[in-house]
Amino acid sequence: MKNIIKVLSLFLMGAAITANATDSKGWATTDESLDAFYKINNRSGYVKPIIDNVGNVLNSNWYASASIPKSFAFEAGLPFALVPIASGDKVYRQKALLSTIELPTIFGDKGLPYDVSKIYGNETLNSLPLFTYPYLQMAFSYYHARLVLRGMWLPPISELKGFSLLGIGAQYSFGHLFQKQLPPVLQTLDVSVVFGYSSSTIKYQPKTHNGPLVLDLTGIIADLVIGYKPIKEMELMLTLGYQYANMESSGKRNVLSPDYDLAVKGNCGFKFGFEVAFTLGNSFHPVIGFDYSGKSSFTTNILYFQQQFGKE
Repeated sequence: MKNIIKVLSLFLMGAAITANATDSKGWATTDESLDAFYKINNRSGYVKPIIDNVGNVLNSNWYASASIPKSFAFEAGLPFALVPIASGDKVYRQKALLSTIELPTIFGDKGLPYDVSKIYGNETLNSLPLFTYPYLQMAFSYYHARLVLRGMWLPPISELKGFSLLGIGAQYSFGHLFQKQLPPVLQTLDVSVVFGYSSSTIKYQPKTHNGPLVLDLTGIIADLVIGYKPIKEMELMLTLGYQYANMESSGKRNVLSPDYDLAVKGNCGFKFGFEVAFTLGNSFHPVIGFDYSGKSSFTTNILYFQQQFGKE
């Protein structure tokens, strides 16, 4: 749990640096980074990698199989996605007069200490190799339909003043309608549709501020999942779909400061993925995979369990 809290704190504007201080090494100060969450400053590209990474986390791990049994089943686990911080997360392009210039993002590198024409990356965020956070997830299925619930909550700790995540999803499989008409070798083929909605809120308040920055992050997916079991204990899945991700800032630093008011969309559009699910024993059901939607991420649904009541 301490590692989870540390990653969240580091991810949010670098709790290790001192607000308002002049950084002799060319890194952005906390206030310089927080200024990007004002719409008027026109620096949405500076913070866009935050929702690009969080969006891929929120929109992952909604299913563990393309097939849903007719009999009642219960699932529970602790899935999470691993999203590498790539070179594309460290720079963004912005129009300037008649040209386009390349600028550092909040994950970007440091600059020269005497160059005040740019706001550079946050030293702590620049050192992160990947982003992740886990959540608790459970699901109930019956008559080939599945309801998914997920969530996570952390109490205020240091500069991380709050963290919560809630999500709900639904899945329906169609294999029972056509499997018997297929050749025997293909009768383990199944197709399902999946919808998922996640909402996460993160509150970050430097020690020098009287109020927090509040980030409301939203993720939505609509997927078509095609699964095939070459053997009883393993299922191969191909995913094609659409995802949406959005981040909105609110809150204020103190009584006299304006409200944070920036809205930024993340990786929105076509997504695809490959997953492999295993059935080990009566209930252990780990899943690993790869997704791509604007950037790569790896799904790791290792600690996942399913208990089915009754036989097909």
